[in-house]
Amino acid sequence: MNVSNAPTERTVLIGEDAFRVYDWTPAVAASTDTSKSPDTDASSNPVSQTMPTKPPPLFVLHHGAGSSALSFHLCAVRLVDLLAQDQGLSRVGPTVVGLDARGHGATVCKNEALELSQLSDDLIRVVEAVRRDADQEIVLVGHSMGGAVVVDACQKGGIKNIVGVGVIDVVEGTAIESLAHMNSILKAKPSKFRFVEDAIKWTLRSHLVQSKESAQISVPPLLVKKGEPPMYHWRTDLAASEPHWRGWFDGLSAKFLGLKCGRQLLLAGTDRLDKELMIGQMQGKFQVVVYPESWHYVQEDVPGKLALSLLEFWTRNQKLVIIKTFPIPAKPAPLLASTTLTV
Repeated sequence: MNVSNAPTERTVLIGEDAFRVYDWTPAVAASTDTSKSPDTDASSNPVSQTMPTKPPPLFVLHHGAGSSALSFHLCAVRLVDLLAQDQGLSRVGPTVVGLDARGHGATVCKNEALELSQLSDDLIRVVEAVRRDADQEIVLVGHSMGGAVVVDACQKGGIKNIVGVGVIDVVEGTAIESLAHMNSILKAKPSKFRFVEDAIKWTLRSHLVQSKESAQISVPPLLVKKGEPPMYHWRTDLAASEPHWRGWFDGLSAKFLGLKCGRQLLLAGTDRLDKELMIGQMQGKFQVVVYPESWHYVQEDVPGKLALSLLEFWTRNQKLVIIKTFPIPAKPAPLLASTTLTV
């Protein structure tokens, strides 16, 4: 990972649980509003006097089962760059963050059961802990299981000012159908590796991720070293989460269509749409973006394209800014022409 764009890591404590949160916002942007810098001579830049500044949104990224927040790294870096190019946005507060869900990555929880309601409650609490203030616009983005989590969190209404929800490559119908094959898939997956590099190579050979650059960043957090002799094992025991699999996706389409904010479905193929979503799409209830060159991990395979789609999604759904203008004084009453009386 390039040190210059490495995210800032922090721990958010919720009771006895410690959630690892990654913030890709540049340090200067996170702490300083450059549009109001005392070193800026406003008189020398007439544009700065007339152009309104709008607080930036907060994109919250939630990974899928068995993954981690760093699966979004390349996408988050590009998204931060795109936001920085918008001269109408102020440079204060976090703009792009992700978290390791319980049972994943560097997050440490006493209870690591992956029940949907618990995961969405976790997300709500983390967002409230990291957002700049209650007025900051929020865009929730979730991949696979994370898509179900962000939809559930939005439906609960515990996060104020959500302007959009983006769901990456998960649809209720196809997801539930695939559960019948999940155990076979997990059994075919190697349980341990001698070196981290071996896990990266396996991930690329299996086409789970197509980008070597992304795999080198996203795979290491998925492993823990243990045993004798020491070997690298998967951090998350997906087989143990089987009792919760169906609960992640049951009713997902109806909940997604019922959200009172912008809705975007980002897919690796149009064949993933189920009947309910196909009807909703024809009725114009949400936007669909398809990346045919990508596999399931869209945020890793086409990070730049996904970042651009997310920015455009927020741009369409952001709240209108009322531009305050100086009052124009009323026109003075016209002077009456003097008249000369002739006697």
